[in-house]
Amino acid sequence: LGSTTLRNYLINFSRAFIYTTALPPASIAVLQQAYQLFPHLHAERLHLQQLIQQFQQTAIRYQKLISPSPIQAVVVPGNATVKQVAQQLQQNGFDVRPILYPTVPRGAERLRIVLHAFNTTAELQQLLALLQ
Repeated sequence: LGSTTLRNYLINFSRAFIYTTALPPASIAVLQQAYQLFPHLHAERLHLQQLIQQFQQTAIRYQKLISPSPIQAVVVPGNATVKQVAQQLQQNGFDVRPILYPTVPRGAERLRIVLHAFNTTAELQQLLALLQ
């Protein structure tokens, strides 16, 4: 919303716009390859679904939120506590991040766990053991 002069000025001088107008050729090439690869990843999708089911079905000491997606949440109440648990997981090689109050309600702080098709069953079992 604005005049043609303003629009042209922003297109040509707005740093945020100038540096985000186009992807580099290497990024485009990677995206093209990904679109060719994705339709054929049936075994990987099945493995990921199995990891999600195993995660959801395994009892741990914290409340798990129900999610059919690879993004899993484990409620660990208290900013200090969830940060401590996340740090322990990180020290064991897991890139698990805490989500703190006020991003979530007080008492509902949580760990954000993202499962991937390249995770092994053994890795998931180790993660779950650390959460028990």
